[in-house]
This record gives sequence, C-alpha cells and structure tokens, in this order.
Amino acid sequence: MGEMGKKLLIFQLLLLTSCAEKVDLIVYNAEVFTSNDLSQLATSFAVKDGKFVYVGDDSVISSYSSSNIINAEGLPVYPGFIDSHAHFYGLGFSNAQVDLKGTKSFSEIVDRVIEFDKKNNKNFIIGRGWDQNDWSVKSLPTNKLLNQAFPDKPVILERIDGHAYVVNDYALNLAGISNSSKIDGGEFIKSSGRLTGVLIDNSMQLIDNIIPAPTKEESIKALLSAQDMAFENGLTTVSEAGISRKQIELIDSLQKLGILKIKIYAMIENGPDVDYYISQGPYKTDRLNVRSVKVYADGALGSRGASM
Repeated sequence: MGEMGKKLLIFQLLLLTSCAEKVDLIVYNAEVFTSNDLSQLATSFAVKDGKFVYVGDDSVISSYSSSNIINAEGLPVYPGFIDSHAHFYGLGFSNAQVDLKGTKSFSEIVDRVIEFDKKNNKNFIIGRGWDQNDWSVKSLPTNKLLNQAFPDKPVILERIDGHAYVVNDYALNLAGISNSSKIDGGEFIKSSGRLTGVLIDNSMQLIDNIIPAPTKEESIKALLSAQDMAFENGLTTVSEAGISRKQIELIDSLQKLGILKIKIYAMIENGPDVDYYISQGPYKTDRLNVRSVKVYADGALGSRGASM
C-alpha cells in the first residue's frame, strides 16, 4: 500500500471512530466463550458502564470507540466465574489468621501458631484449616501441646470445614466451658473425663461469644481483601453462605459507593435476622441479591458431628 493509501485508510478509521458509540472497553481478536444456549464463540466485545453492549466479531472496531482497546492476540476470554458456596466475609480475615492448611500433625500446627505469634503478637490467636484426616494419626487432637505453648493467651483453631474448634484451656476458661457444660446440637469432646479442647458444631458458639467483634474498618478491609483474592482467581460472583443483617448492609453500602464491585448472592444466617428479611421480602440490586437462608440440618463427616 502506498503512502497515499495509508493516509486514506487512517482517515477512514478516524471518520468511523468519530461516529462510533463511545464505550469504556473494547477487546478484539480474542476467543470469547459466551456461555449462551448455543455455546457460541465470539471474537470481540465492548463494555460500557460495567455491562456488555456488544459481543460478536471484530467489526466492533468500526461500531464503537474507546480509549481502552485491547488486542487479545487470540487468547481465550471466559465469563466471570461464580463460586456457589463461599464464606467471602470470613475469607477476608484469613490474612490476619494462622493458615493451617496442609499440616501433617498437631505438633506442626502448634509450631505454625508459635511462629505466627512471634510475628504478630495478637491478644487472640485465630487459625483455620486443620484436618486430622491428613495426619498419620487421624483421631481428633487434644490441646495438651497448645496449653504448654500458650498458657496465658486464648488460641482458637478452626477445622477446615468450619464445624469444629480445637482451643486451649485459657480459651475454655474465658468462655466459661467446664466438664459439666452441655448444649443442644453440639459436643464438648472429652478424654478420660477431661475436656480435650475440641468443640463440635453448636458448642463452638460459646467460643464465638468471646472473640472480639471486628471494627467497621477491619470489616471493610477484610471485604476488600477478599475481593482482591476473588478477582485474582477470576471470580466475579460469590454465594455467601450465611451472614448477618449487619454484614449484608455493610456490603450493600460499599457496593453503592462503588468500593466493592463483586456481585454477592447472600444467604441470611439462621438467627434473629431471618424474621427481618421475611417481613421485608427479597432485596436485590445490580450487585446484591438477598433471598435465601443458610440452615444447618446436621453436622459434618470430617469433624465427626454428623448423625451416622
């Protein structure tokens, strides 16, 4: 193509884009998985105000204009992933807790807690992720080693499924739990007539009652941290399995401010807040959908709380 032809082509492109609808983003030369009923593929799309205004072929360039145009160079583009059962609010606090996933013994757990305490020196130590089925000895642990390492600070370690705690004696005393403690729908595990520090299902509530509630600022930080982790893994929608009215209203306020962008399908935790939402009816915005309740009918297999 001669110099004059190139100038003419540039002029035509400028003419087309000057008449084209302005959008926030154009992606072209991609392999776009639409997930429509026909499982069709597309090569480009345009986005405006957070919504798709075009999905199709590369003629998008002549129909829309944008200061943000991406040549995907043939790479695949997928719809945002959806997690159908998540604990999004709790996920955000994980960076401030001891990560116990992948531990091979209870002694390794205690080592991780000690190392965490050296770096963070918190008044309450909380961790999550242990699974006795990963250990050579697969029975539920006792808190003997935990008591030796932490005689004067509460330590609360949650099983990977969220249906059991192992806590030290300091935490048991703080919660008022003794050998005579009983609760419907829960269990205080004992060995030789002594509490082991393992609590199953509803008995965990007594420990929950002594954990300091996070401040609003800490909750906001946790939600934004969880959002970052979700987006890094391609999640754009999560089903939050059991949260309170207070947490739902905080999420709603952050979404309306444009701070929290992820979409959330929120299940109300089974408690006093259920009556409020039953009287109000479903609540739905572009990013938040509240219309279901998280109900516990039984315990879990891994934490030995299920009726079998």
